[in-house]
Amino acid sequence: MRMPDIFRSSALRVALAFAIAMTVATSLIFGFVYLQITASDEALVRVVLVNEAEKGANYSDAELRNALDLRLTHDLRRLDYVALFDAAGNVLIGNIDKMPAIPADGKSHFIAAVQPPGAPRQSEPAIFVARLRPDGSVLLLGRSLLEVYALRRTVLVALATAIGPMLLMALAIGAFFARRASLRLTRIHDTIVRIMRGDLQVRLPVRRAPDEIDKVSRDVNLMLDEIVRLLVQIKSVSDNIAHDLRTPLAVMRAKLERGLAGDDDQELRAAARQALAELDRAMRTITALLRISEVESALRSSGFKPIDLSAICADVFEFYEPLGKAKSIAMVLDAKSPVPTLGDGDLMREALSNLIDNAVKFTPEGGTVRIAAAMEAGRPVIRVSDSGSGVAPGERDKIFERFYRTIRNDRVAGSGLGLSIAAAIANLHDFDLRVEDNCPGALFEMSARLKSAPKQS
Repeated sequence: MRMPDIFRSSALRVALAFAIAMTVATSLIFGFVYLQITASDEALVRVVLVNEAEKGANYSDAELRNALDLRLTHDLRRLDYVALFDAAGNVLIGNIDKMPAIPADGKSHFIAAVQPPGAPRQSEPAIFVARLRPDGSVLLLGRSLLEVYALRRTVLVALATAIGPMLLMALAIGAFFARRASLRLTRIHDTIVRIMRGDLQVRLPVRRAPDEIDKVSRDVNLMLDEIVRLLVQIKSVSDNIAHDLRTPLAVMRAKLERGLAGDDDQELRAAARQALAELDRAMRTITALLRISEVESALRSSGFKPIDLSAICADVFEFYEPLGKAKSIAMVLDAKSPVPTLGDGDLMREALSNLIDNAVKFTPEGGTVRIAAAMEAGRPVIRVSDSGSGVAPGERDKIFERFYRTIRNDRVAGSGLGLSIAAAIANLHDFDLRVEDNCPGALFEMSARLKSAPKQS
């Protein structure tokens, strides 16, 4: 990615906003610390002066003079002010010539400009406490605030000096991560462009430690896998439709041409009847495909209402029982208790009819077809089993695909769409349809999914 593109990227703008926000927040924290330090130092000076003045007011003259001399001796930096004034205001001892304009109330007072002792420097701010003694004299104690103000200036200079490099470092770090994010998005964009140009085999890059973008990329990859699967299925369906329609149309054309070439009207009528039969076969295939499309569109799911699968099994069983007897097949119904669920009764009858019709078709004479409905673990379950040739393990995932015919039953009449319709109806009702081995034969089970299970197509 070019540098101008990086500066126009949203990632850099977010990084810049974050850097500015962090700088402002850090400055506010430094300012708060600065105010707390300076305020606490000044407050400490006031408390110390008030306590010392209270104690010194009760000293004797000799004790007070010794204490004041000792204080002046230890004040090497000349920051302390001490003085003892008589009742007339004359200084008896100390390093200040006159009493400042404060009351002798024993409280601390701020003086903005005081001439320091010996006048080594210009006037300075200070805190003073004046305390009246029992003999009428006044004890004055003070402390210069030069050190407090110097600390304040040092903190301000340090803060001002640190803000610039801190902001630059934050911007550099933000630009680094913005460039990484931009390069990552560029790779995703390039991959999407390749996919848009028809290369459906490429996938969006996903890192080993996934974040939010990787999760989206993974979901997009899954969506692409599903799109590719659907495209392959559409191509397969188109090929199968062309194959299944081409055969009856070719047979129809050949028989009509043969009938037209003959001289007998009866032969022409027979050819026409055969052509109509082939046309009906093609129409049944098209109708079945349209039925699957209608069911998969889920347009009828809004009209679901409470139904009893046990009663539906009894109705369909009653319809197919004569057909089973005609083929010498024992039809068994095990649906004594109600099996309530929400759904479309007509669609469920159609799905169950396809399963039973499939079982009767592939069960030899003397075999058995069993239909069962029950509630298991709180879920409705329907089973249709037979004693026919069964389904090979390698074909159990394929028999629900459109037009798929098992190898051993390829010669049996049919379009290969009955199980596809049943699977589409089951999916519309949030049911799973699967086939297992019945030893011998096949067992088709249609059971309601768990509520947390995702709906599969």
